[in-house]
Amino acid sequence: MIISENIFSISKQKVSLFVQEIMQTANELNKQYSEDYANAYAAKLFQQYEALTQAVKILKLTNGNNETLLFQSSFQFPKNIHSLAPTRRLNEYRKALRALNEKISWLVEKRYNASEADKVLLERQIQETEYRKMKCLKAIEDLEEQTQFK
Repeated sequence: MIISENIFSISKQKVSLFVQEIMQTANELNKQYSEDYANAYAAKLFQQYEALTQAVKILKLTNGNNETLLFQSSFQFPKNIHSLAPTRRLNEYRKALRALNEKISWLVEKRYNASEADKVLLERQIQETEYRKMKCLKAIEDLEEQTQFK
């Protein structure tokens, strides 16, 4: 399972390890005497639970239906994209931006034809993809600035 949020120490692992981390957060919450720290751990616990619940729902959708809900991009990316020369990296980020735009279009189309329960999950995926798109745009802007000054 993959969870793309930064509320876990891991992003790709078995469900049991995500549950274990949620239990650790709950234990930390129980140890807190400060209201501020308790509120922070409670918020983190809630976010972890929600993220895991959504990820499990997506897993059930993709494994339970004959129609797969996995997006397949036509673009191929090198694994070491961050170690490439700036101009090559800029080209790869532009390809990634196109792939993200394709994925957003695909998700919007899926959401249009989805049931109400699935619409919530697809909307969350759209939001996550939009966030990744914004990060990609920022990286492109930074690299464009960097390559202009060379």
